[in-house]
Amino acid sequence: MTFDNSFTRREFLKGAGALGAVSMTMWLGGCEACQEQIAHRPTRRNIANLAANDPIITAYQNAVTAMKALPSTDPRNWTKQAQIHFDHCPHGNWWFLPWHRAYLSYFERICRKLAGYNDFALPYWNWTTSPSIPAVFWGNGNPLFDNTRGVGPSDQADPAWVGTTVIQNILSTGNFNIFASSPSSAPRGGTGGGYGELEATPHNNIHSWIGGDMGAFMSPLDPVFWCHHNVLDCLWVEWNINRGNPNTNDQNWYDLHMTEFVDENGQPVDVTVAATVLMPLFSYQFEPCGPAQEAPKKWQRAQLEAFLKSGAPVRLDVTQRMELKRAVTTEVGKPLASMAQLPADSLKTVLESQGKTAALLTINGAQVPQKTDFYVRVFTDKADASADTPISDPHYAGSFGFFQDAKAMPGMEVMGSEAKQLGFVVDLTPTLKRLSDAGGMQGPAVNITLVLVPYEKRQAAGQTLTIEKLEFAIANVK
Repeated sequence: MTFDNSFTRREFLKGAGALGAVSMTMWLGGCEACQEQIAHRPTRRNIANLAANDPIITAYQNAVTAMKALPSTDPRNWTKQAQIHFDHCPHGNWWFLPWHRAYLSYFERICRKLAGYNDFALPYWNWTTSPSIPAVFWGNGNPLFDNTRGVGPSDQADPAWVGTTVIQNILSTGNFNIFASSPSSAPRGGTGGGYGELEATPHNNIHSWIGGDMGAFMSPLDPVFWCHHNVLDCLWVEWNINRGNPNTNDQNWYDLHMTEFVDENGQPVDVTVAATVLMPLFSYQFEPCGPAQEAPKKWQRAQLEAFLKSGAPVRLDVTQRMELKRAVTTEVGKPLASMAQLPADSLKTVLESQGKTAALLTINGAQVPQKTDFYVRVFTDKADASADTPISDPHYAGSFGFFQDAKAMPGMEVMGSEAKQLGFVVDLTPTLKRLSDAGGMQGPAVNITLVLVPYEKRQAAGQTLTIEKLEFAIANVK
């Protein structure tokens, strides 16, 4: 159902006020000093472009040291900050991005205060251009080093999760639910939800690949966490503002109040999702992080105000659904193949829809053991796909990984004591179009193959993935 659910200007200004000294009134004009402050707000930079002795790096190290030295009664204490994530972080639903944006913003303010460096802006780790954990995070005695990591300085993140083509494909979707994860009735334990492609692919896999503290919901104990999530925030800015893709206009999304954070003085705050959509305008800006340096969309101020405050009625209306597999278990080293027979006119609609119709693979009720040393690659029309099939193969459609912590996710359905059910979506449309253009599709039948691929240096033999239902869907998108 299409509806206009945008909040009023008064409500919007109230949400913007949670940002602190700068409000939407200032953005609209009438305060030259404030506009100057906005224009020169701190820039979050690519950490790979900073020298080891850069003031930003030094300030980050000093802030981490100071936070670790604070008493446990201080909510800015390093472990207390990680506990916020353990107790409250939403994953696998549409509050994933705004919640973490607020989390990063208040952490940045704490770092700025404790380091005594007013120009501090949290740097980001761009794993697309720098697939190894940057050198500033290594070395005994370095406050940014975490000795629980399962990877070393020379190990590299797989391009299947962070490569240029993969990230460009994720940014190319115009649908908020596919990009940013699916609607849910609550940040944790609600009905609905499901992992979108940004969360399921680069986010989940980086966490699980690094392992150690990063592999569970106390992951903020590792200083690399904050820079990992910062590039995800940068990619949201790229998708939303630079490329002009709208967030949802659902009032339930905008109205969420987050009261678990504290400011630089340790005082509790109450921030809404409505305020987070404005943070990149008022509080910070980014060095470009997108894989293709496209010219950002040019906005008039009134246009941008209207765009951010109203969003759009996001649609993901499934018109056809074909079951591929039900209650099936696949194992590392044993690819799972299935087939959907599509009506010829349905496939034609997808191929000729100019982005208004999508072909989706939906994975429902994925039951994943707590120990996961693998991720999943998806191929179309390649029944012989294996872990050795490169992602450069034209049949490669995408991947998804798992980031989970059963102890930290009350309300998530748990199968016995070992697994919980997760949902994922993979947009097959770009791959189907590529194969069709190359003459590589054999009629309307579409074959789907899932391959469980071990992380490098992990012993994943025998680990399994059980899926309650695997479906091929055609959906109208907006």
